[in-house]
Amino acid sequence: MNLQNPARNSYIACAVATPPPSQGRNQIRAELNAETQSNAEERKEKELSANLCEPPRLCVKSLRFARVLRDRSTELAFTLIELLVVMAIIALLAGLLLPALARAKTKAYNAVCTNNLRQLGVATRLYSEDNNNVLPSAEILPTQPINPQKPLPRICDVLARYVGQVASTNITNSLTVFKCPTDKVGVFAAEGSSYEWNADLNGHRIDETRTANMFIRQVMHGVVIQDTNIVLRFPPETTPLLLDYEEFHPRPPKPGKNVVFMDGHVSPLEASSD
Repeated sequence: MNLQNPARNSYIACAVATPPPSQGRNQIRAELNAETQSNAEERKEKELSANLCEPPRLCVKSLRFARVLRDRSTELAFTLIELLVVMAIIALLAGLLLPALARAKTKAYNAVCTNNLRQLGVATRLYSEDNNNVLPSAEILPTQPINPQKPLPRICDVLARYVGQVASTNITNSLTVFKCPTDKVGVFAAEGSSYEWNADLNGHRIDETRTANMFIRQVMHGVVIQDTNIVLRFPPETTPLLLDYEEFHPRPPKPGKNVVFMDGHVSPLEASSD
């Protein structure tokens, strides 16, 4: 080695003292990572200490909001007098509305009964047209037939096929057209119909209803003055076919029965003058 050349000697010393480039980069990278990790840990410690020292703002706000709601609820609460006034108003309105609802319900039931009778009037006319204009023959009260030895059929059985019953079924008590909606006494369940058939029309011709020959004899002082044969005719517009068994639709002073007449119109039964 030439010790007399100082520049060359310094260059050689620097070359010996300088580490390889790859080792320097790794060392710098390790130092940066260590510094970044230490900074992150310090930042976490500071945030944790700040959270422990300062109260949470969200909790404070929620407590204030709950306090405001409680104050408002106490301000908006009803007093006992106010509650009593409200209850009195509700009771007054109910007292005004309930009678109106009851009247509407009664009218609806009466409308259903009227519609049933109108359908039965049409069914009776269809039956007579299929039987040479002869009206049906049925018991007025099937549970108590006029002639127990030869009871007649029920009117619901006679007219069943004309009001929608299938021929293969035999459950006439399921036909609601024979049931008045206000029949609460079980007439429909017992007799098969809430409507009474006018048994005086059994076997008569429709629209030509007449009584049998009636014999009237006038006697004075034991002496026969006159013998007369008369026949009474019942006009279709005043001859009832079916009517309610009971007064299902009370409407004083009129009777509470609906009736369908031979001409097909339905109206409340008018009381006779007798």
